[in-house]
Amino acid sequence: MKKNLLILMSLLFSFAFGQEEWRSMNTENSDIPSNTTISLGITAADDIYIGTPGGLVDPSHVYSFDQDVWTETEWISSFNTMKSSPQNHLVVATGEGLFHYANGEYSVFNMDNSNLTSNNITCMDVAADGTEYIGMSAAGLVASGGLGIYDGSFWAVYNSGNSIMPVDNVSAVFISQTGNLWFSPSNQGLIKKNGDDWVLFNTENSDIPGNFVLCMTESADAVLWVAFSNGSIATTTDGSSWDIIKHEEAKDFPNSNASSMLLDAQGKIWISFENGGIAGFNGTDWVFHTALTTPLPSDYITNMVLDSNGDIWISSFQDGLSIFDPDFGAGIDDDIWTENTRTYPNPVQNYLTIESKTLSSNAYVIVYNVMGQILMQEALVDLKQNIDCQGLSNGFYTYQIIQEKMITSGVFIKK
Repeated sequence: MKKNLLILMSLLFSFAFGQEEWRSMNTENSDIPSNTTISLGITAADDIYIGTPGGLVDPSHVYSFDQDVWTETEWISSFNTMKSSPQNHLVVATGEGLFHYANGEYSVFNMDNSNLTSNNITCMDVAADGTEYIGMSAAGLVASGGLGIYDGSFWAVYNSGNSIMPVDNVSAVFISQTGNLWFSPSNQGLIKKNGDDWVLFNTENSDIPGNFVLCMTESADAVLWVAFSNGSIATTTDGSSWDIIKHEEAKDFPNSNASSMLLDAQGKIWISFENGGIAGFNGTDWVFHTALTTPLPSDYITNMVLDSNGDIWISSFQDGLSIFDPDFGAGIDDDIWTENTRTYPNPVQNYLTIESKTLSSNAYVIVYNVMGQILMQEALVDLKQNIDCQGLSNGFYTYQIIQEKMITSGVFIKK
């Protein structure tokens, strides 16, 4: 029976996942140089870049993937995050300044060759017109930090000395499709900048749920999504009012801080967690993917980026990269008929209905997770019977309906 189950799982998941819903890259199945992937960047040509540590003592390095090999780019010795510019270069935020990289050549902006007030670029974003926005952190007596805006020829730098910023450290920055610049002076709330208008929102003057912002993204209808260091996730359109999506200890969410957020090609919001896998929201329902319920190799997620195919690349702290097709599952039948049984709906929210034309006296159904572990086993006593799936986490599952010597198998999604 165990051998048959392994064959069944192999066949079912070659169907469910072999259509490239999930792929992985690690040191065992590829030439990726490390399973510890700090963050990701992607160019307009779909060249993937990852930041990995070079060792316990050595600083971090950036590696590029051109669909054939991983190549180390030795021009950088520390790494925070990356973005692609419409000017066809990669923008890399590091502890040594801001790098521009294209076609094997690079340049750097730092305190020595520009009016930047710190070399430690903690966060950054790039607008559709190529304007670059960076957050800097203070370091020692000479680096004061602040907000930097680059128009292609000049850096404008703002800090507590020439703006409403209460501190000079910046933890997150995001440019919206409406032209609003949102950035967070560390542990002091969130600032909206629109031209010369600056507004600071914090827990004392608004109902914003936290003062330390970790990451941001925006929905297709221009709603800003914000994740905070206290575990909260909330949305706003203008900063004056907030809808709380996740409280610090929300039962239905991972008990973990968000590590990144993005909007996919189908308009779904995705959030990765430091220790909780990833979650997607389609405007109505949430779906959660963890290492327990899907082929995601790790729950310790460091970053996500979207490629031109609509696939999400996911970096993890210890288990390499995952490539996820969020549109997979659209082709899975809602109503599955076999010779003797019918199962529906698919995806399942609460109950999986099993309808049988005939039923033996000892019929039963078994539900397995992606590891082949039995999660549920229930006797079938009615020709039409509802199986309670409310206790299952969101993800893919297989089932076997066993009647004497006849076995019917299938795959369903729990949402």
